[in-house]
Amino acid sequence: MAHLGSSILWHETLETAAPGAPATGALTADVVIVGAGFTGLWSAYHLTTTDPTLDVVVLDAHDVAFGASGRNGGFAMTLLDFDLHRFVGNWGDEAAAHAHRAVARSVREIGRTVREEGIDAELEATGLLRVAASEGQLARIQRVRATADRLGLDGFRLLDRDRTRAALDSPHYLGGLQEDACAIVNPAKLVVGLARVLRARGVRIFEGSPVLDLTESDGGVTAVTPQATVRAETAVLATNAWAHRFPAARGWSVPLYTYVVVTEPLSDAQWERIGWQGRQGVEDARNLVHYFRPTADGRILWGGTHAVYRYGGPISPRRDRHEPIRRRLEREFLATFPQLGRVRFTHHWGGPISMTSRFVPRIGRFDGGRIHYAFGYSGHGVAPAHTAGRILRDLILGRDTDDTHVCFVEHAQAPFPPEPLTWIGAELTLRLLQRQDRRMDAGHDGGEIDPLILRVLDRFA
Repeated sequence: MAHLGSSILWHETLETAAPGAPATGALTADVVIVGAGFTGLWSAYHLTTTDPTLDVVVLDAHDVAFGASGRNGGFAMTLLDFDLHRFVGNWGDEAAAHAHRAVARSVREIGRTVREEGIDAELEATGLLRVAASEGQLARIQRVRATADRLGLDGFRLLDRDRTRAALDSPHYLGGLQEDACAIVNPAKLVVGLARVLRARGVRIFEGSPVLDLTESDGGVTAVTPQATVRAETAVLATNAWAHRFPAARGWSVPLYTYVVVTEPLSDAQWERIGWQGRQGVEDARNLVHYFRPTADGRILWGGTHAVYRYGGPISPRRDRHEPIRRRLEREFLATFPQLGRVRFTHHWGGPISMTSRFVPRIGRFDGGRIHYAFGYSGHGVAPAHTAGRILRDLILGRDTDDTHVCFVEHAQAPFPPEPLTWIGAELTLRLLQRQDRRMDAGHDGGEIDPLILRVLDRFA
């Protein structure tokens, strides 16, 4: 399933295969799922694990590795909201701890599924290292550790400057926070492997089948594609950044573009200069984070630094590259690891993430009760999409479980305003976040989210 002409490294690791057949004719199912990314496929996996008799159809406009599930950084992590400390401030101790444990469980279960189902996803349960490159960032990770301790969450360890640089050497790092309940993965291999498992179970996955209309009618739902009509008892909208195109979900999320670059494979001598024997996923404690991780073939993927909102939220392959951000990412990488010397970058790509007004996923049912949804992972969806799949399974089957009581399930979130207010709010928020990052880099800030930023977010969302 390699994508010809693609600059996405993960796609190059897939076996070349013909695209799946599109849906044709009049079809019926128990559940129709719109979107063959992590949310849709994990929903199908959990549904058919719990009830193997269910007839499930999955429809995707492209193929299973096209969207965010096939091009993200490959971090299976517990992060919700800006960080754990901020999440607790917004939702309270009990709710935040409950949600954190639900997502941490997903990281473990993804690992177990990969092993049991024989999916070659290059998964490494090496944890997440959050590094601090300023005193403000250091204050942030210290607050996260204190919050985790208060909530009784295990697996968080503060590292001083020497131990951080022993784990990953950069002259900029003042300290770090290791969180064990995280992993790195090749996301495209994971989503393609999951599709293979589901097809073997009898789940029908149709690619090249964009859903033009999804409605409730006559005690069921109907999904219409260019060549087919699928009638089912219930449906799942699992399109994430594309969810804002569905009329009932309009205004609940906005698509933001984020970008990465990837180095050539490093030499053994270069790896020795930076250490990184633990092979953790890494991100810093900025507002607009730098995130980076090693790959199975010895490269470093480096991303973040900026998020782009386009007026009206259009999504287009023309926006999958951004040359000014590419150049900035390469400069920031080389400044972070000057001891590597000259490094060539071989890949650059981007894609849309889905952001809600509260920076946490939105999961629930539309008013009629038969169309379910999950989206808005804010760029951290690898593990939460698995959690969403469990939640959607339970909602569809009418089960009252710990998962259905996660705080953001069927919880009201403010919609974004109409344009141009959303664009104004997004631009102002991003500039304020960047300003605070610059202040932290200069040592002028203690690391709390700027109250002005929070007031802007409350006003515009």
